[in-house]
Amino acid sequence: MKKIVITGGAGFIGSNIAERLVPDNEVVIIDNLDDYYSPALKQRNLDCISAKGEYTFINGDITDIKFVQGVINSNVDFVYHEAAQAGVRISVENPFKPNDVNVLGTLNVLQASLEAGVSRMINASSSSVYGKVEYLPFDEKHPTQPVSPYGVSKLAAEHYCRVFNEVYGLPTVSLRYFTVYGPRMRPDLAISIFT
Repeated sequence: MKKIVITGGAGFIGSNIAERLVPDNEVVIIDNLDDYYSPALKQRNLDCISAKGEYTFINGDITDIKFVQGVINSNVDFVYHEAAQAGVRISVENPFKPNDVNVLGTLNVLQASLEAGVSRMINASSSSVYGKVEYLPFDEKHPTQPVSPYGVSKLAAEHYCRVFNEVYGLPTVSLRYFTVYGPRMRPDLAISIFT
């Protein structure tokens, strides 16, 4: 049995990952239940996870390094870093929040993961890192020229993951999500609105 920490585990993607992992692993969910969208929906996500198995929920903020270090310790095998301040539009209105959460928060998760000696830190990135389209379909060699503070913050997080791997030897991978949809998806996504 592996011990897995999922940041943002009460959110759409994080809760679906947790739901798959709880039957066979010791899962710890970190989430601050930010009101970017309804905390009641996040509680519903946690209830869905409970139906599949036991887990530990810790209400806390990844921008607090001491908090993160207290949760990601030497007993942790893997970290799924799903916590983020999502939203291109909101990032244009307030570029500081995505920077704090997506850059500083990721740096805190990386530092704690390094200190704990985790086997791998899996980072949730975004297709927003591409920005200006030079060709389609996108591939990993496509230039990254984000056009929003959100895209910049996710690209900075990717670079920190790469550097923590290359400089410190922490195994990391960044996954660039493209309009993820499905059960329990965020209510502000176009697919939710249209349906």
